[in-house]
Amino acid sequence: MGLPLVRLYPWYPGQPGVSGSDVERGLRWAPEGIVLYVDENHPNATANNDGTDPENPINSVQTAVTRLTAFATALGSSLEGSVIVVAGEATIAETVTVPATAPTHCSIIGAGASNHQPTWTAATAAGVALTVLQTGWTIEGFTFEAGAEGTSILLNGTGSDGAYKTTIRDCRFDGLYGGLYGINFVGAPHRVLIENCEFLEWRSLAGEAFAICVTDSSDSNPYECHIHNNIFWENENHVGSIAGDRAWNVSTFIGNVFHEGHLIPTTLMLDLRGGTRGNNIVTRNIFCGTYSQAGGYYANAGTPGMWVGNIAEDVASGQVGDNGLTVAVPV
Repeated sequence: MGLPLVRLYPWYPGQPGVSGSDVERGLRWAPEGIVLYVDENHPNATANNDGTDPENPINSVQTAVTRLTAFATALGSSLEGSVIVVAGEATIAETVTVPATAPTHCSIIGAGASNHQPTWTAATAAGVALTVLQTGWTIEGFTFEAGAEGTSILLNGTGSDGAYKTTIRDCRFDGLYGGLYGINFVGAPHRVLIENCEFLEWRSLAGEAFAICVTDSSDSNPYECHIHNNIFWENENHVGSIAGDRAWNVSTFIGNVFHEGHLIPTTLMLDLRGGTRGNNIVTRNIFCGTYSQAGGYYANAGTPGMWVGNIAEDVASGQVGDNGLTVAVPV
């Protein structure tokens, strides 16, 4: 006798009863939030569904973001803490924007795990899959794939608090040997957390691809950001900025793995040059290759901050102890 088909749904957020949902049960973690479901493969999925019932989901992420924004306006509520759940094994080919008018502190979460994460690409090869213009959004549980010269996530903080307090966790960023940026900082998104992610195979036609990059700091420089426990390998450049003239300020880089690359040799490993503040904390990372500026490691020149307690294979460097721990900034 075969086992019954059991779906992963429903996904219930917190405090008994979910106001505004067709499913009045479960625990909710925010007092005003609702849950919207996205599943393009569900037989009942349409853009006309309100999305609150997992058996009648919305068929696109952008529609869910737009619907959530409209609900907040109609209900006269912030709907802070709302969650957009995307079905596991979904294939998203969308260019999505979280506008500045959207509710704050909401989440887009892939319901799958490991190899069953939803896969997200932009609608066009050189496009941006997700642009964040609002405060406090969390992106979790996706595999982002980029087309030629494409970008997976753009955090836009120019002229406002846009993308402030963004959290990106448990995602895989695959440049597929042609993507330009995994995560692109524009302006000064601050207090951004990027953790437990994997970045690989970012390589562009001009040789300026980055896993994580600051491309515009005319408004200010990103500060109080946290890049923790990520893996970087087979990228042209791992973390840095265009021409090294845009800085990370008062940020932490902890527990990451920076590989020197083989199929795609890495030019810049961790480049924190530029700006006037710097003063970053860099510790408990694994640094492959040559621990020096020539090897792609750069502290901020004015206020270099702390680069101690990292594991480096370059024990011949004067900035690395005999035990492989860094004791000073790279030179």
